[in-house]
Amino acid sequence: MRDLSLFRVECPNCGETVLAVHPCLYHDMSNGFMVWLWNEEEPVPTADFDPLAGYKLREVETMNAFREKIAVLELGLDDRAVEIMKLLLLMRLRHDLDVVELVFHELDARTGDFRFVAVLSDGVEQYAAMPGALYQRLKQDVEERLFTSAKNFTRVDMDWAAQALELLHEAE
Repeated sequence: MRDLSLFRVECPNCGETVLAVHPCLYHDMSNGFMVWLWNEEEPVPTADFDPLAGYKLREVETMNAFREKIAVLELGLDDRAVEIMKLLLLMRLRHDLDVVELVFHELDARTGDFRFVAVLSDGVEQYAAMPGALYQRLKQDVEERLFTSAKNFTRVDMDWAAQALELLHEAE
């Protein structure tokens, strides 16, 4: 999944390899989460997940979002707080740069900073960081003030973050 080989298909005639994006459910039992890569017209399949109490159930639409969501959740991070951090960083970066996508890259174990890759409209990638202290504050806010269903797959993305930030602002 990390190197996308799961999605690579080789043409038996010409030998060309292409990415074939298809629905895929990633289930991480040790970290208690599932992520659907779902880019279909129909809604994500639903089920009653009572036996999986405590699981995080997420839905994403793109390959980058799929890889990013898995990386964030494997680190035990609250993806809701990370998405709000990304939104805040994106708003700051767009004052000076034409950012088309912002992707979580890593958590710096030494400094506690969160590093992101900003993809610019010309394809250039730049790194940007946010302090771990901001993540801790946002994590506390989302845990205390926002409800995210544990029974349904939820799309926690930039749109979700914009709505969440508005709700958190209104709650103050």
